[in-house]
Amino acid sequence: MSVTPADGTTDVFTIRLAPHADDAAREPELLALARGFIITGRRSARFLWHSRSAWHAVHLTRATTTDEPTASVAVAPATLPRGITTREAQVLTLVALGLTNGEIAGRLGTRPRTVSTQVERLLSKLGQGSRSGLAAMAVDASLIVLPLPGGNVLSTSITQAEIQHAAATLHRRWDAGADAAVSFPEHRPIVLGTIAPLLGAGASDALELVRGASIAVREINERGGIDGRLVEHRIEEVDLFDAGSVERAVERLIAEDADGITTSYVTAEQPAMIDRIAQHGCPLLHTASLESLAQLVRDDPERYGNVFQTCPTEVHYRRGFAAFLETLVDDGSWRPEGRRVVAVEADTPSSTLADSELAVQLTEIGWELSERIRVPVRDADWRGVHDAIRQLEPDAVLITHFLPDVALLQRCLAQSGYEGLVYYVYAAAIPHFQALAGDAAEGIVWSTVTGRYEDAMGERFQRQFMLRYGEAPGWSQASAAYDQVRLLADAWTTNGTTDRAATAEHLRSTIIRGLNGVYYLGAPGQTALCFPYETEDSSIGQALLIHQVQEGALVTLAPAPKGDVRRFRAPSIIAATSVR
Repeated sequence: MSVTPADGTTDVFTIRLAPHADDAAREPELLALARGFIITGRRSARFLWHSRSAWHAVHLTRATTTDEPTASVAVAPATLPRGITTREAQVLTLVALGLTNGEIAGRLGTRPRTVSTQVERLLSKLGQGSRSGLAAMAVDASLIVLPLPGGNVLSTSITQAEIQHAAATLHRRWDAGADAAVSFPEHRPIVLGTIAPLLGAGASDALELVRGASIAVREINERGGIDGRLVEHRIEEVDLFDAGSVERAVERLIAEDADGITTSYVTAEQPAMIDRIAQHGCPLLHTASLESLAQLVRDDPERYGNVFQTCPTEVHYRRGFAAFLETLVDDGSWRPEGRRVVAVEADTPSSTLADSELAVQLTEIGWELSERIRVPVRDADWRGVHDAIRQLEPDAVLITHFLPDVALLQRCLAQSGYEGLVYYVYAAAIPHFQALAGDAAEGIVWSTVTGRYEDAMGERFQRQFMLRYGEAPGWSQASAAYDQVRLLADAWTTNGTTDRAATAEHLRSTIIRGLNGVYYLGAPGQTALCFPYETEDSSIGQALLIHQVQEGALVTLAPAPKGDVRRFRAPSIIAATSVR
């Protein structure tokens, strides 16, 4: 069965309970741990959990038969082995995590001598000769207790610790270790907030955002943090189209005095958050790709000096599309019967590209914007949109609807044998789009102003992502989120402080090569520059990448030298070689 969390939120994470699961399996604390399990990308996890004055053995498994992230939860009554007590189970867990007696005492509100006695009892009861033996047995026999006594432990790779950390960042939904004392670090941790639209539409792309940022935070903390300060990653779940959820997330991060906030295109749908974060003063890094938001910063740089758009704006999508059509026709790569374009857009300002400016650009190269079809952001009638396209029979379809369910339109077009050029803006970069479209994606062309480069850096990140989450990243948000964290970390490390003004000045004055290209954020508007349309210097810009799906693989067509338009396959060739 599927479960809705007790707080009533609509959850992209599907949680299935084992048959005949008792009420304990529906506890918010356990559901939160299941959600954290999904974030980690682990295939399976077992742990001990105490609820309602009883111990439970919990087994979480990751489903592989669904497109949406899914955790199956099995809960069974359990007894602690060999007569160990509840306190000894907590001590055993912390020993397995590598904590010293003094650190354990600080977490449990007791004395190191008491912990030493408890460790000796554990060695005797479990028949082990050393702490390492206890740790190995705790892990092998799934004797780790969650929630971890005293809260998160960031410096371990043990699966159960990762699960709690991921779960705890999602709204802090439970008071982990409420019955235990916590230790206070000598240095205040650096608080990094990520506002992720994990609820409702756009959730699969938000999971990319969370995972990419998490990899960067993990790297930083494994190297000792920044000047001895660990980074605490606070993930705030929001609904992309629910202003209230975004406002609450922002206020929670401000209340925690966040040192930096990253997000994707939440700012495009909820621009009011920009004013609130600007008032707070911490750096905000987002990827909304909106000229209107860049203009906001240009018009009032003093007020919005902490707001950075870590990608070029959408005006370059128009230029890139028109230039691509012109190149294909001029060099003979494609010979369309006519030169008519139909645009399909989401009914939201952030999806608007097919405007008078695009119409003029197309007219200048001998093309016509003949129709503009606007569809709801959610619950679109893709069959109806398909029928309208087939009635118009354009030579090219420009699709700027940015949520992955637009792949259902692609399936309709493929099934009906449409042989025109289908060109997507951004949506095809999302893994869920690829999963929904399947073979129907063959031949599509798509572009992004912030996409991962196919080079040594990009390949290394892809390997990291696959090792950690068991699947490949998409082509945009995971790497963009990783870059955002690294941009902030570079500023904090170089300055030796998280001072807000110093961080913003560093972001404006420094050029950094990331996974998605080069970040120079010092121009008016504080957005990344677009190569080759805003700058012809690739050493200070991010490429507007144009790809085509050929035989299930990605082929980069532009810009040169990263791509070669001569590798383009015309729709007629695709249709002739594809198996419908």
